[in-house]
Amino acid sequence: MELRRARPDDVETLTTLLTQFFAGEGFSTPPETIAARVPEFLGQPGNAAFLAVDGEEVVGVSTVTSTFGVERGHSAEIEDLYVVPSHRGRGIATSLLGEAMMWSTQEGFETLEVVVTPDDPARRESLIRWYGRLGFRKTSRQVLLFNGGA
Repeated sequence: MELRRARPDDVETLTTLLTQFFAGEGFSTPPETIAARVPEFLGQPGNAAFLAVDGEEVVGVSTVTSTFGVERGHSAEIEDLYVVPSHRGRGIATSLLGEAMMWSTQEGFETLEVVVTPDDPARRESLIRWYGRLGFRKTSRQVLLFNGGA
């Protein structure tokens, strides 16, 4: 298993993986929007995507975005973490998360956060425990979203 940072020529692969991930999680972002945003995502300074490659097949992805704010300074967020179903249970997600964590540390980010989104309470709690074993801690913050009136 090879882990590597995504390059501009990985746009199609990233689009495919993220489309599968979003559909599987029930996110409403249409495939054409994902396809339009992936190249821009890769071109933004402070963003990164990491791929897990098994032979010739890309089997997983993690994406990280960054921001700067008064409270937390330079911070990053794991936006997406996905492993194709046929390759789950092999530690690939942990490896992808480790790459994102290492990158964010090397880039000098003061914090790295993840928003856990599953609606199913048991799955959500399972993910919170998994992230906790990897050093993330639960906070009292609640994410609220405004979609520009849409």
